[in-house]
Amino acid sequence: MNSIITEQLLNKTTFLVGNKKNAGKTTFLNYALAQLRKAVRPAFFTIGIDGEANDLIFDIPKPKVYTEIGDYVVTSGLMINKSDALFEIIHVFPYKTVLGRLVLAKTLRSGNIELVGSEDNKQLAEIITYLRNEEHIKTIIIDGAASRVTQVASIKNSCFYYIIKLDQKSRNSDINKLRTIAFISKFRGFDKIEDIENKKVFEVKGALTASKLSTIPEDCDILLLNDFTKIFLDFSQVTELAKKLEISYKIPYQLVAFVVILKDILKEDFVKIVESHNIKETILYNPYEY
Repeated sequence: MNSIITEQLLNKTTFLVGNKKNAGKTTFLNYALAQLRKAVRPAFFTIGIDGEANDLIFDIPKPKVYTEIGDYVVTSGLMINKSDALFEIIHVFPYKTVLGRLVLAKTLRSGNIELVGSEDNKQLAEIITYLRNEEHIKTIIIDGAASRVTQVASIKNSCFYYIIKLDQKSRNSDINKLRTIAFISKFRGFDKIEDIENKKVFEVKGALTASKLSTIPEDCDILLLNDFTKIFLDFSQVTELAKKLEISYKIPYQLVAFVVILKDILKEDFVKIVESHNIKETILYNPYEY
């Protein structure tokens, strides 16, 4: 029987987004891939360069990505040659990185692989389009850049896990971020709003920042944003704004779940915090209990 994660990921394009460096994205990627392989052979890759043995900021060993026979991997040709796994090159993309040209490879012998990915959202969208339309690969996972969610908006109707590492030092800011992500994930796509022709719509170009709030007309019914990554407001600001009008997106997406790694906070204490803030989204705990 498929696991919960398999059901969540199957036939979808899903991003893994972390709230900080070393939040646990790669560990979760390995876990998710192990679940998925029971049902399908997925494709996976990363954003930017992930090909260093140690984290560049904290200088600690990074978890390896493990690939099994039948997997599809997007990385650079250099990393394919360095891997202890064996691959068949399926396609060479027209994108060069400092670690070589990007390729799509199928795993013929299992082993570890360092990932190198697209350097911008345009390349990212083109790679995903190729995987879907030319190779007919429907289950795709992208290990997203740390502390950035903009890549999620590169593909319409994409999904994402928000992987958040909590400790006492940054607890308040992390909880505020979790609350904000949970809240703005409920805003609808513009095409889902009824009776639009009888409502006044104001579109914000670019990011919605605190300085732009004063430009919103008083009689505005719907505030239209390109996507959720354009919201640069804290929880109190965005909740106050949502009381006055409806916020909608041109590019809809789905928050699948929060993946929470608790460092020096007890699970029972975190559960109380979640309940006190009325956060009802699915939460998976490390080591991913079900």
